[in-house]
Amino acid sequence: MNKRSYSGMGAGYVSVMIIFTSICLTIFAVLSFRAAESNSAFDARSGDYLSQYYKADSEAKEILAQLDGIAADARSSGFFENAFEMSAEELDGVEISRVQSGYSVSYSVEINEKQTLAVNVTFLTNGGYEITRWQNSSVSSDNDDEHINVWDGSTL
Repeated sequence: MNKRSYSGMGAGYVSVMIIFTSICLTIFAVLSFRAAESNSAFDARSGDYLSQYYKADSEAKEILAQLDGIAADARSSGFFENAFEMSAEELDGVEISRVQSGYSVSYSVEINEKQTLAVNVTFLTNGGYEITRWQNSSVSSDNDDEHINVWDGSTL
């Protein structure tokens, strides 16, 4: 009797491999789709923030231009200190303090409900100005209702 021995792969093994490959490809496709969706949402949020920031930046530059015009008028009047201080205090949200070289002016413009654009500018008595701060900062919410209980290290 001739016995033929067949030691090849069976059809069941190939079917399992095809099913496993199909599941892997499906998982990778779903993960790829989720990553693309997440990137799209991030891009939309980023675009919204950029438009808010540039709007606030534009407003801050307008205030700086007003202050520069006030400084130019004050220098031409011959009484820089009095004229500049009186005129600049009329602008809303502008804080003025006297420094050795002139006046330090600070103001902020809201970017969104969580951030502001803080600006500090020193107007020099001899002409010109120097921007010392142009930075976005977080708005702090000092709410006593949101106090976090932290263990103080004492035992009962």
